[in-house]
Amino acid sequence: MINRTQIFVRPYSSGRPFVTIRIAIVNPNTYQRTAFDQKCWVDTGFDGGVHVPEFRRSEATMVGVQPILTTVTLAGGLRRPGYVCLAFLQQIEDYEIPSPGLEMELLMQGDQRWGLIGLEILRNWIAEFDGPREILSVYE
Repeated sequence: MINRTQIFVRPYSSGRPFVTIRIAIVNPNTYQRTAFDQKCWVDTGFDGGVHVPEFRRSEATMVGVQPILTTVTLAGGLRRPGYVCLAFLQQIEDYEIPSPGLEMELLMQGDQRWGLIGLEILRNWIAEFDGPREILSVYE
């Protein structure tokens, strides 16, 4: 038997594995920081770190971080403009990640209410998706 430390167990919401995360953006020149909570769909089809709605770009500019304009390929091969910057995942559900958090690329694009957590973040833990019972469990 493998001993694993459970980070959280969460029932799906509206048939999908949603979680709430806290993201911090830090200006490396001034050390100003901001943090926000975002509801995200855990998406194993997304290779990146975290994808949030484009309106979150104002969080970065508020502390003097200018996200870089890029082109991203979305599901179905659609190419769209988006913005990226360095950020830190500080919390997932009630589990607090040791400071400063998980360094990641934050993609700000689109106008969905929720974000996405992709494989770049999920690779840090063991995630179990129980589809019939609609439960997501995450372990260290």
